[in-house]
Amino acid sequence: MDEIQIKNNAQLRRVRMAAMLEQEIMHYAWKELSRNRPLTAAMLEKGKGLIWDEVSQNTKIEWSIETAQRCKENINWNLFSRNARGEVTTPEGIETFADLWNWAELTANPNVEMTIELAEKYVGRWDWAAMSWRDWEGRDAREFYTHFIERIPVAAFNGSKLHSALRRQEVDRLWNILAKEVEKE
Repeated sequence: MDEIQIKNNAQLRRVRMAAMLEQEIMHYAWKELSRNRPLTAAMLEKGKGLIWDEVSQNTKIEWSIETAQRCKENINWNLFSRNARGEVTTPEGIETFADLWNWAELTANPNVEMTIELAEKYVGRWDWAAMSWRDWEGRDAREFYTHFIERIPVAAFNGSKLHSALRRQEVDRLWNILAKEVEKE
């Protein structure tokens, strides 16, 4: 091999490496942008480079029902169900996409405000073991638990967040009773 050919081969390798590096950087950038930026409806609808598995996990997007309707073919509903926020996690949004949700993942979504009415409406679809592990802070866990006691598996309930919330709420209730008794004396 002569010296010119060796230089040309080395130059060709550098060009190939630069192209591969550029492609890897672009993929990383689109992945990061798709997952970690508060994308708007216009960005979601026009972003040809978006990576939809990442968009579906993005917890910074405030999804409207209308935008989700327009993007529903691109959304990974298994990932979206656990991470979605905004209008899509309201009772109206849940109803709109009832046939698309992954209900086990939706049960675990902290952005869904779980009420007795909402739980009752889709009683056969929720993952009742996962329901025990939702955050019950600041909510009446006892009312929810007694309403759905037949649905919540005992094995999932023991040690769960719902179990802990019930115990804390009972301690608070007893504390208030004791404090009132002491005040009367």
